[in-house]
Order: sequence, then C-alpha cells, then structure tokens
Amino acid sequence: MKNMLRILLATLIALPAANGRAESLEKLIPDCAEILGKMKREDILNMELVKEAKGIVILNVTGFSIGIGGSGGDGILMAKTEKGWSGPVAITTDGGTLGIDVGGTDNDIVILLMKEGVVSKWGTDGQHFSSASAGAVMGPKGGAAVDASMRDRDFHVYIWNKGAKLGVNFGGFDVNINEEANADFYGKPMVSAKDILNSVAEVPASKKDGVVRITDLLK
Repeated sequence: MKNMLRILLATLIALPAANGRAESLEKLIPDCAEILGKMKREDILNMELVKEAKGIVILNVTGFSIGIGGSGGDGILMAKTEKGWSGPVAITTDGGTLGIDVGGTDNDIVILLMKEGVVSKWGTDGQHFSSASAGAVMGPKGGAAVDASMRDRDFHVYIWNKGAKLGVNFGGFDVNINEEANADFYGKPMVSAKDILNSVAEVPASKKDGVVRITDLLK
C-alpha cells in the first residue's frame, strides 16, 4: 500500500466565489447531499467503510485548469458522535499544489476519516496537511471487501470526475474553519468547530432538512 498513488487531499481545490467570500452552509449542504447521492447511486462509495468512518469531508471541485498551484476551496466536515452524525462544519482549504494530467470542470470529492484524531485535526483551525503527515489513498469502491489495513488508514478518498483523467501532484495545504459561515448557519457568533463536531451546537430546527438528507445517505 505504501507504493500506491497518494492523493493526499490537495485535490480539495475549488475556486473561490467571485466576491472572494467562502460559500455559505446553506449553499454547501444541498450541494454535498447531491454529491453523496450521486456517489451512492453509482456504487462509488464503500458503504461498509462509510459506516465505520469517524468523520467525513465533502467538496465540489469546479472550474479548474491544468496545473493549479496555491488555490483554495470550500467544503463541509462532519463527525460521528454517540448521537449520530454531527452538524456540518464549514471549512476552507488554501495553499498547496495540484497538478492535473487532463483538466476537468466538475469534480466531486468525498473523504472518509477513519480515526477520531484525524477528525479532530480537520476540525482545528490552521492545520497543515503535507505528504509527510497524511496517508490518504483511493478508497475501495462499492461492495469491495474491506480488510484490516483499510480500516487502519487515516483517509479514504473518492473522486467523481466527468470525462477527465486526474493525476495529482501534492505539495501541501492548510485547512481552516470558516467561522463566519458557521456563525451564520448556527446563529451563534462564537460557535466553535469542536462544539459542532461534538453535537453540543445543534443544527437549528429550521435548517435540519438539508442535513437530514445527508445523514440519511450515510446510512
């Protein structure tokens, strides 16, 4: 497995909005539900690993060109708790180098986080992921058998790409918490990613429908 291509998460690149602001959770949640639904219908995700995952990251990668370096993007992070799946945390990525063999315009990414410590790292503002510290590899698809080595990985990466062959060169990137988007969604100016991931901060009743759609797809 050590010789497998290390995707290493620099594929989590989405171009920022034209006004430079990160996406709101109201926008990200339905987009992420569509991504999950599509991957589940196409038998891309290994649902056995989904059920064992401690967390999940979902992103849509759009509008890139060949050979992007130092770009940034938006996505959501959710953790599995004793109460079930937590509400979503809005995150942003920046920095890093992404080399693409053949460009594309619509790429969806799901990352299964298999360890609680990895989820905590994703939920800590300003974390840096490098080729030396991350261990992401392409996850087994559909009904493929899951062995102990797969359960022991930090990450499993799934990519949906329309018509483009994706080759990745990873340099390093940072993950930051989109505090503004989280505060707006949860209605709490000081809400923390930790409280969201631990289900201390709960999704407002008026906003649960979109989140329930995601959690239903994770069953």
